Amino acid sequence: MSPFFFAALLFALWAVVLTVVGLRHPAFPGGEGGARIIAALSFVLAGAGIAAAIVTGVEEEHKKESEARAEEPEAAPPGPRPIRVEVDPRGELRFERERLEATAGTQTVELTNSAPLPHNIGVVGQGLDVVGPTVPRGGTSRVSVPLLPGRYTFYCSVLGHREGGMEGTLVVR
Repeated sequence: MSPFFFAALLFALWAVVLTVVGLRHPAFPGGEGGARIIAALSFVLAGAGIAAAIVTGVEEEHKKESEARAEEPEAAPPGPRPIRVEVDPRGELRFERERLEATAGTQTVELTNSAPLPHNIGVVGQGLDVVGPTVPRGGTSRVSVPLLPGRYTFYCSVLGHREGGMEGTLVVR
């Protein structure tokens, strides 16, 4: 039950009690002091109802904003799209593609591991030798590399994987 409905229920009950007591007792409210007490309590309950309405409205507005943010698609990261390569999903020590192309500049090379064995992505060439984290099935290994025009080798550095055939050529223009 929201604070607004609780305050409204209390105020309604107070009004019913005042009506019933006032109709049954001709001397109600018992003089000026009783009338002041009843008026003060009525004002307090009315103020509580107004405050509860404001609080409930603010809470509902925050809830709507949170739901709207949750429904918004995540913004794409700024900059160029990553150079993507996937591992053979059957578990063979090879990439889905043996040749990748890119433009010069800082690029992200991203490996998606859909194989049962752990893998990573490495890029070597032109004085560069960078290796990303080793990830299990379902994981993504990424490296950010400053690429100059030329040829590089991308590979998996997990023991025995490169030797087993997990390497390819990255051509940068």
